[in-house]
Amino acid sequence: MSSWKRAMLAAVSGVALLGALGCSPSGSGDTSDSPSATQASGGKSLESLDPCKMLSEAELKSFGLELPGEPTEDLPWSPGCYYEGDPITLTLFKDTRNTVSSNAEKSTWAEFERLQVNGRSGARTITKGATQARICNVMFDAGDGLIQVQATESRLPESVDECAKALEIAKKVEPNVPEPA
Repeated sequence: MSSWKRAMLAAVSGVALLGALGCSPSGSGDTSDSPSATQASGGKSLESLDPCKMLSEAELKSFGLELPGEPTEDLPWSPGCYYEGDPITLTLFKDTRNTVSSNAEKSTWAEFERLQVNGRSGARTITKGATQARICNVMFDAGDGLIQVQATESRLPESVDECAKALEIAKKVEPNVPEPA
């Protein structure tokens, strides 16, 4: 991937991530007032879940993704794992601060469509700043937060439905993460 395309992808992904995840009222990243901070108990916590281990090597390769994934730490409550690939690139995030319902209330969406991911509450989303970037998110409730699958078409012409790909991958991730708290 060219350095220009990587820089653009990083900028648009950052906008998409901030739109999906919001920021703390104090700006410090402190989540002590968030509902998920008090819900983390039992086997429902996402705390120990490694985003780079949500899918097996075989599953990742079946989607045309290259190994290993690159850990990302854009926001402290939402670490992720980025994979180069063809026909898509992929970032998997775990978010210990938000749920699908809390994200539905945010004004950052150009599109927010409720859906089910293997029976779990979920949504397909595109942020206002990413409508032309061929980036689509599918999120679903898991543990004390949510899992976000962000698929980006990695080549021209536009021949892949990145939202369909994100949903397909989310359905593979879902059995590997805790049930919602």
